[in-house]
Amino acid sequence: MTTKPLSLPVYTQRQRILDALNENQVIVVESPTGSGKTTQIPIILHEAGYAAKSVIGITQPRRIAAVGVCRYIAAQLETEVGGYVGYKMRFEDVTSSETRLKILTDGTLLQEMKSDRLLSRYGVLIVDEAHERTLNIDFILGLLKEILPHRPDIKVIISSATLNPRVFSEYFDNCPIITIDTPMYPVKLVYKPLPMTGSEEMLIATITAIVEKIANDITIPEDGGILIFCTGEKMIKDTVTSLMGCKSRRPLHVLPLYSRLGSEEQERIFAPAPVGQRKVVIATNVAETSITIDGIAAVVDTGLAKLNYYNPRTYASALVEMEISQASAKQRQGRAGRTGPGVCYRLYSEKGFHKRPEFTQEEIYRTDLTEVVLRMAEIGIRDFESFPFINPPDAKAVHGAVEALRLMDAIDDENSLTDIGRQMVPYPLMPRHARMIVEAIRHYPDVLKETIIAASFLSTKSPYLLPQGEEMEARRAHHVFRSEHHGDFASYLNLYWDYVSAKNKQDFAERHYLDKKILDEILAITQQIEDITG
Repeated sequence: MTTKPLSLPVYTQRQRILDALNENQVIVVESPTGSGKTTQIPIILHEAGYAAKSVIGITQPRRIAAVGVCRYIAAQLETEVGGYVGYKMRFEDVTSSETRLKILTDGTLLQEMKSDRLLSRYGVLIVDEAHERTLNIDFILGLLKEILPHRPDIKVIISSATLNPRVFSEYFDNCPIITIDTPMYPVKLVYKPLPMTGSEEMLIATITAIVEKIANDITIPEDGGILIFCTGEKMIKDTVTSLMGCKSRRPLHVLPLYSRLGSEEQERIFAPAPVGQRKVVIATNVAETSITIDGIAAVVDTGLAKLNYYNPRTYASALVEMEISQASAKQRQGRAGRTGPGVCYRLYSEKGFHKRPEFTQEEIYRTDLTEVVLRMAEIGIRDFESFPFINPPDAKAVHGAVEALRLMDAIDDENSLTDIGRQMVPYPLMPRHARMIVEAIRHYPDVLKETIIAASFLSTKSPYLLPQGEEMEARRAHHVFRSEHHGDFASYLNLYWDYVSAKNKQDFAERHYLDKKILDEILAITQQIEDITG
């Protein structure tokens, strides 16, 4: 297999990367989004022979990115997905004995480390998108720091956008940082602050007016795309509807991007717009660093994003709409300067920008730690608070996770797994969902199947669709599965069995406004949980 000629900035620095890796066990590669870190470093390692005797692992924080990266690399190497290049994520393994370039979600790597603490199958591990500082990324880095002395043969590459890479270098004993500059075109900043009392409707109306202005600006190339950052699926859909009335020199080719979209719909954002049309992508913050959309000439930045916050008092997590950090705002701005001069409209004031925090708060400070603490107990770590995280979590958060696990009878007073805890850990589920299944196994075997189905629904996104303009019809279609007296779990069961018995599942999903992809995922999860249960 040979790669096609490549000119991405990272590939042009091939020898620098290989020389640094030859001389060091750990290196940090710092380069802007879109420079080729994610796709070209694995190819550089493949060409240098690193995959000849062991697997090269590439972690991704998001499922959408793991699949997309795998397909891109496989196409460059002119091979099929699942062969030499494959991907693995929770409940989906598209690898084989031939796989040497393995893209996997960070949570999946942690699952693998349960049975293979020293990562013996891997010769190189690339921790991609490290700047996102998810809880899983921080946990992986902590585990790697512990195993490196026991695996002097393994190489680790920390791949980061230009967001404070020094923290990774200092954490790994001042390992070298390979900085790869990428030519960036100037991006004009335009501040358009909304009134403090502005509603979401006003925000969308402002976005629409700005898009109309951009689309009729003769200084912006007619084929230059527009990227709009919104907070979530509902706002994206409402913006799509609003843009339908836009008056522009050429028709707009409007494409949404959010996690619940099917993979085929997500991939449409990478294709050029139809001849004579201008591409407009409306996305969540996934488009900041995880993916690169070519040809963007203008960005509209709402300055908002939804972040996951955990409430230890209620043992529940919720997505909270927040102002983004300065670093995130700069990442969004940079999307408009990759292929030519661009413009970025910020829907907040310049003064407001400078009042924002420099970086996004690390996930370890705002998320549920029960899963990480349970994993620590499983691999024999007892002193949870002394684990070498880059940024140690708040002691109260650790104590809360320990208390929650003890309430589940998963760990004892010495922070060791109990019998119940040992039954829970094989399941790649949130601890409370795994605990449901263990309870059914032990005390309610007659409803074990139903409990597994409920856990499968709780482990995925909602399969219920509410298409724009068809909300009432969709809710009526969904109502047939509702149970008036027994709550959501009974509704899950009604939907599950009706879908299983449907002869034409595509037709069933369309008639009932359901996401077939998610329903199929629920069936697959149910089967895999049953396989684990035995």
